[in-house]
Amino acid sequence: MVYNANNIFYKIITKEIKAHILHEGEHFLAINDIAPKAPVHVLVIPKGKYVDYHDFASNASDAEILEINRGIATLIEQMHLIEGGYRIISNSKSFGEQEVMHLHFHILGKSSQ
Repeated sequence: MVYNANNIFYKIITKEIKAHILHEGEHFLAINDIAPKAPVHVLVIPKGKYVDYHDFASNASDAEILEINRGIATLIEQMHLIEGGYRIISNSKSFGEQEVMHLHFHILGKSSQ
């Protein structure tokens, strides 16, 4: 699938659409989900133009992969999810029920605070 930059996440990354950014790195940003499915529901959005996880894992630089994974770990700590528990989800295409064709990770959990 060819990446289409006409999606809400790319518009947030390029600041065309405003969003409250919880955390931002060189290669990703994190925002609260507008329709949370858990007490804590954060979206981690790579800044690179990746459709899904396979695209990312196959084509991203080592720096992107490392920073995003470390960023997810930082968010888990900042949101106090270690004790309460969490899930990390990334949907892909129609079977995976992906709604926005820009890779993103859902961190869902319950804060221990």
